Amino acid sequence: MNDLEEVGAFRAQVPEPGRDRVAPGRERLVRAAARPRHRMPVWRVGLAVGTAAAGAAAVTAVVTGGGDPPPPVATRPVSATQVLERAATATGARPDHRPGSHQWVYTRTFQAGQPDAPSFVQHMESWVRFDGLKTARYDQTPGKKPRLVVTDVKPDGDSEERSPAQWYDYLRALPGAPSALLARMDRRADAYNAEQHHRLFSTADGRDQWVFGRLVDFLGQGPSAPPSGRATIFRALAEIPGVQVKEGTKDAMGRAGTAVSRTGPDGMREEFVLASGTYDYLGRRFVAVKAQALAKRPAVRGGPSPVIRAGTVADEQAVEVTTVVDRPGQRP
Repeated sequence: MNDLEEVGAFRAQVPEPGRDRVAPGRERLVRAAARPRHRMPVWRVGLAVGTAAAGAAAVTAVVTGGGDPPPPVATRPVSATQVLERAATATGARPDHRPGSHQWVYTRTFQAGQPDAPSFVQHMESWVRFDGLKTARYDQTPGKKPRLVVTDVKPDGDSEERSPAQWYDYLRALPGAPSALLARMDRRADAYNAEQHHRLFSTADGRDQWVFGRLVDFLGQGPSAPPSGRATIFRALAEIPGVQVKEGTKDAMGRAGTAVSRTGPDGMREEFVLASGTYDYLGRRFVAVKAQALAKRPAVRGGPSPVIRAGTVADEQAVEVTTVVDRPGQRP
């Protein structure tokens, strides 16, 4: 394992591109493009919302300006520092219980909407053993009875992804001081941007947006994100310039919560929703604050528009449930 692992994230097992972040616009529109293209292990499940289906792999966005004004995140603005501190206090007080190596992380997610497939809706579920050596899913072949398929996973020494156990240990070992965590993330962002020939961002604002997205990825690890790590992440998010918090929002499934958001220099707003009262991570969405052009998507009569209008939700996903179970196929 090396420092590049910070850009790994677990997501629901759907066919989608690696998160290579080849351009700032694509970073905001297609969260699946937010990671370098390395060999990915089968146990990659993830909870970091903002994924996209395979068809979105070729989508690239550039700002064109104009369009209708974007909708507000919510109706009641509140202090980001106050809300995120409350979230840190609430989550940090929970007991730190590391799951057993042979227990399983169960995840069911809901995903809706994409720039070139606005009616897209999908429910996904998966099981991954905590040590990352087995994964399971139901074979839903039409006309046949659903069958649980358990797959052995061979460790990949070249992989820069993490198993649930490795994520847990990594996030538990994050620096306790928010400033120290942000300093580490800034260094990683600058190094990775250099590796990508400075195509990810060109300003400090762009770097802040990159760091915001990485920290949200960390929050999205579900049972693999220990309480202490979550608390530090919440406090670090509060120190990033431009972060806003608004209450009275809903996630992709209509559940009430508080939205934490930041708009990048490319005109794409990234936000995640925390459950009211518990501050549990509910989901993530991307909203075009400025009109966005879908590169390589010429206008086709009867087909999707080559332009995403301002205010359009480009992609959103909700974590329906994620928990630890004792065997594959078990549901809470």
